[in-house]
Amino acid sequence: MSEPHSDGTSARNEAEQLKQAQELLDGLWSGQVLHAAVRVGLFDRLDEEPTAAETLAAALQLDPDATYRLLRALSHFGVLAEDDSRRFALTPVGQFFRADHPKSVQPGLMLFQSTEWVTALTHLPDILREGEPDGFVREYDRDIFDYMTDAPEFARAFNEFMTAMSYRQTDTLLGVLAEYDVSRFDRVCDVGGGHGYLLCRLLEQYPELEGTVFDRPSVVAEETEWPRKFGVTDRCTYVGGDMFQSVPEADAYVLKWILHDWSDEACVDVLSTVREAAPADARLFVLEAVVPGPEQSHFSKKLDVAMLAHMGGRERTRSEYAALLDRAGWTLADQWVPPEGPMQVLEARTALAE
Repeated sequence: MSEPHSDGTSARNEAEQLKQAQELLDGLWSGQVLHAAVRVGLFDRLDEEPTAAETLAAALQLDPDATYRLLRALSHFGVLAEDDSRRFALTPVGQFFRADHPKSVQPGLMLFQSTEWVTALTHLPDILREGEPDGFVREYDRDIFDYMTDAPEFARAFNEFMTAMSYRQTDTLLGVLAEYDVSRFDRVCDVGGGHGYLLCRLLEQYPELEGTVFDRPSVVAEETEWPRKFGVTDRCTYVGGDMFQSVPEADAYVLKWILHDWSDEACVDVLSTVREAAPADARLFVLEAVVPGPEQSHFSKKLDVAMLAHMGGRERTRSEYAALLDRAGWTLADQWVPPEGPMQVLEARTALAE
């Protein structure tokens, strides 16, 4: 370790570095305070007009003293502003914590600060020493997806976060396909497509397309508004099944944020299943947060630790995805790096189509 310098510039740099280190240390602390505020409904009762702490506590049936103390902590974190009369208003940053904000961060907060997510993460030291299994298996004796079948509140937090991310990822894919000849496709299959938001947006954009949402039977059995909302009911079908066993036939497939959930071997199994169903001239579009080189800070590098701790999956580089595709009979043909957001789109062709 280098010795500290006596000049003022070095001292200021060290102070800034220490502040950054402290902010990293405080991350869970602030997250839990924010999580509690969202769970009891404080943010959705606040706006730019100051409201008394006692009024908020009465409306939400909370303890007045504890409520004031929490609100004061939130003002320390910069999401609320307090006046001299113990009244609080949302700051511009605080607006993002309301559920009705179009770019609300509530879904991510409710997942990443949930008891289950945090508890699984505490197993990270043992995972680092031993490798598998992941934190959910260690804590709950089953993987995250099995756990959700009996944990509706956590499942809701997980699904709402995935839905929020799906909105952004759909915009990424549509932006890429705007420069692509989509007319060459007749049917698109979104494997692991959830309630079908992405596919329905795609079908709305391209009226000649038909599509299939493929997911677990319990997922596709849930009611969804998307086909009706986007006017594609007659062109959108939902099929339940196991993507490790078989998928419907289509001439274009989408795997959006699916492969990073799984080990290499499981990914090859999924990609092979899709390849078996695909005709020789099919295309596969993979949306993932592809890991860049060491010189670039990137969301994928942080997310990769979550995959290690919670799912046993991993984020991957372009070459690692290319290797998985090759093992399953696909060839990586193109890659798009949108200017906004961490997601990239990889296009693969069947090996026979080369």
